[in-house]
Amino acid sequence: MKTNENTFNLNSILEVILDSTDNDGLIFIPKNSEIHVIIENYFGKIVISEIKIINIEDQLSLSKDMLESSLPLLDLKHLDRYLFKQLSDRASFNYSPYNYFPNYDFSVFEKGRRPNEIDWAMFAMLYIFACNVLPESIKVGLSLAKELRVSEENLKKFIKKIPENIFRKTGHLESRGGNLTFDAEELIKNNLNEEDKIDFDENPYLKFHSGSDLA
Repeated sequence: MKTNENTFNLNSILEVILDSTDNDGLIFIPKNSEIHVIIENYFGKIVISEIKIINIEDQLSLSKDMLESSLPLLDLKHLDRYLFKQLSDRASFNYSPYNYFPNYDFSVFEKGRRPNEIDWAMFAMLYIFACNVLPESIKVGLSLAKELRVSEENLKKFIKKIPENIFRKTGHLESRGGNLTFDAEELIKNNLNEEDKIDFDENPYLKFHSGSDLA
């Protein structure tokens, strides 16, 4: 993967070039083809705004013939997951969507203590945030468990225990979905500093999500 920059900060736009050397099971790009992708870091979510398929001409075949023969082989179904994986590599960008979530100490869940109302509200907001910013092909439960340093089984228990006056789950436990209550939003804003309050009001991924399965 080639990029025009070595950083992927908030609201930055990155130009990415992929070719057959990037084939790893998530995507497949035929030889003599390149994929040019424009992505943006939008509040922690990787937004793909443009994709171009480029055929690299050789001296032995016509460009049109090469493109027509290679297109059926092209597989970009998990392109968003591939980009997420590459950008998250600590040896390169070390990107994490959780860097764009308000700072909060979630150690109460890791240490098995009893969460209070603001703990539950922030936990519910973190879950909604993860549902929104993670690629659809990534399991939210597994990612969140890793971030909070708890087991996936315990994470599911925590989601089930969130008080109804804080969070309303939609769908079954293994599906993405849910929203904060009005009381939870007020509770959160009353416990954030001024900078995080602005982020809370402006970030579109902190308050509501109702979507597809975690698969």
